[in-house]
Amino acid sequence: MQEAVQDLCRIAPKLTESLNLEQITAAQNCIESLVSPLSTDDISALISLLPADGDTAYGLNWSILHAIEAAPQWPKWDMLRDEGNDWVRSLRQRLVNAAFEATQELGSKAH
Repeated sequence: MQEAVQDLCRIAPKLTESLNLEQITAAQNCIESLVSPLSTDDISALISLLPADGDTAYGLNWSILHAIEAAPQWPKWDMLRDEGNDWVRSLRQRLVNAAFEATQELGSKAH
């Protein structure tokens, strides 16, 4: 797992708007330091930071979502099982909108 992801995970178990300014700034710096491509471990760790209630953490979680979606290994359906998490539901819906099916791997897009 890349260092920026490890550092991000050390800031807080979930990224929310309840973080203080120092934590938000540190999280932003970590997100800006992410190196593409993200590994499967990076993706899993980033998904774990997304709070179930959909809190955006002042937009940081949207940046995480976009980084996940840009990963060459995406989608990882086994990481999208928590349908009680608003972010997981958003990721799933965005894949449906892009015509991906849960049984498909990246590169075999439905037509």
